[in-house]
Amino acid sequence: MRGLLAIYLVFATSICDLTVSQVFDLIIRDTKIIDGTGSIWFRGDIAVSGGQIAIVGNVPDSASAIQIIQGNGSYLAPGFIDSHTHDDISILESPSHEFKVVQGVTTIITGNCGFSNYPEGQLQIVQDHLRTLLGDISEQHFFHNFTSFKDTLSTNGIGLNIGSLVGHGPLRLAIVGYDNREATPQEIQEMCNLLETQLVQGAVGLSLGLVYPPSSYATINELISLAAIVKKYDRVISAHVRSYEGGLLLSIEEFLTVLRLSGARGLLSHLQAAGTPYWNTSIPQALELLEKARSEEGIDIAVDMYPYLAGSSTILQLLPPSSMSGGFDELLRNMQNATYLEYLKNMTEGGREPGWESKVALIGYVNIMIGSVVNQNLTEFEGLSIVEGAAVMQITEFEFLVHIITLDHGMTNVIMFQQHQPDNYLVFQSRLQMIGSDSIPRSGGGKPHPRGFGTFPRVLGRYAKQDGVMSLEEAVRKSSSATASRFGIHDRGVLRVGMKADLVLFSEEILDHATFEEPTLAPSGIQGVWVNGIRVVDQDGGLIGENVLPGEVVTIQDQWSVYQDFILKFQSFLLQTFPSMTQ
Repeated sequence: MRGLLAIYLVFATSICDLTVSQVFDLIIRDTKIIDGTGSIWFRGDIAVSGGQIAIVGNVPDSASAIQIIQGNGSYLAPGFIDSHTHDDISILESPSHEFKVVQGVTTIITGNCGFSNYPEGQLQIVQDHLRTLLGDISEQHFFHNFTSFKDTLSTNGIGLNIGSLVGHGPLRLAIVGYDNREATPQEIQEMCNLLETQLVQGAVGLSLGLVYPPSSYATINELISLAAIVKKYDRVISAHVRSYEGGLLLSIEEFLTVLRLSGARGLLSHLQAAGTPYWNTSIPQALELLEKARSEEGIDIAVDMYPYLAGSSTILQLLPPSSMSGGFDELLRNMQNATYLEYLKNMTEGGREPGWESKVALIGYVNIMIGSVVNQNLTEFEGLSIVEGAAVMQITEFEFLVHIITLDHGMTNVIMFQQHQPDNYLVFQSRLQMIGSDSIPRSGGGKPHPRGFGTFPRVLGRYAKQDGVMSLEEAVRKSSSATASRFGIHDRGVLRVGMKADLVLFSEEILDHATFEEPTLAPSGIQGVWVNGIRVVDQDGGLIGENVLPGEVVTIQDQWSVYQDFILKFQSFLLQTFPSMTQ
């Protein structure tokens, strides 16, 4: 054992001697290093070579680099990892991904809430499914499988890194369609096979959207079977659970059952309590339930959440899930029937279905705002509540809702003011929580949710520094290593030698500026962002250039290359230093 230790020390010393004598690509000096683990910051420097971190701590004064930056006491942290996005199409339309990198984000996770742009299966219905969330989308932005999605991103180039979940919606649409029924054993097996193909190709896991048809039609047996495939490949399964209203605890219990019986590790998406009847009670109970599942049963579960009190989604979420049985065109046909329309009104404004309760009854039309539309004849309503829109047209709120749904073909985005600040703070104080923006970028503009433009500076500048909800170091951990470990991304998220050089430099004045009135305003206080060692954001917080695209598609099997590379280098060193070992 001592002999092996001696060999290792010789190897390590040789590497260190090589490190201090080489010319680095980048040195950042005199910073407060927040390493991503939650440990308190310390003064130090960082050196980068070949897209990887070469030194953390003290870089000798004699060391040289192609570029040397003086941090002047600013904070240096791992690039932020956005655990929950719907950026699947925007990364294709705008590869530089400016609205995220200027926040310090260097990696995004797409394919959340059961929505993804692959596998395309039955292209038309998969396209219609994603359009309800992201608006009008071109057929060229849908892919046969994960590999074709990955290859397109890699060929075109991307400004940050991306990992992708497989959406449960496309899996079910490919095999069952929009039928509101239990899948047969054969259909479940076909979904499992289709999922397995995507995981083998490198997708980071599976996402469920159990409030969105057709995912909402799935039984727990279907979910357990799919989760078993996720477990087989040691990936993660995330879930937009069936209810964040009165059924929150039951919905969490269902997800825990899926994890318990499959053995998969889980991520509960955007944990919140929606509607005043459930404020102050549901979230403490939910967190207690999740902690108990971990401590007493060993269920590996975490949560993500954004730092805002309004949610955002498709306008169709305001309707009962059964209304989409057969697809959107069938809904339009049914709404031509006066009897059905009256039934739909009663359900929308006060009804219940298994796992679903009327959002309108809980928060009121006044707290539901039209965010973004596709039909240009409806843009005057962007930024208005349903109450205000109905007043403009001099019709009832439900008639206005039907009008928007019909003319915009179900592709309207809405923003719902439904949460309570103390509950939100409790989630952010939980050790189980990580940061996810839940951004829903749409090419049409409109009035998107500001969380897409301000989440990470808001967490650091307001929640940590101003409100004291958590320490700055904990905010960074929740924005970096917590997410990296949850998704099995082992070469990012922490400032350590050999890790990918995804970095963000920010000042004491870091702050978000995006509001619901002006949702696209950029943050301040970001002084530099590096993706794989390449700078993408300058000292003033602006994009270096749209053609600077150093990002990578993160695939889980690629993570082994980190260890394989070290082993190969170590073996080479041993053979060169101790040639007799080969005899």
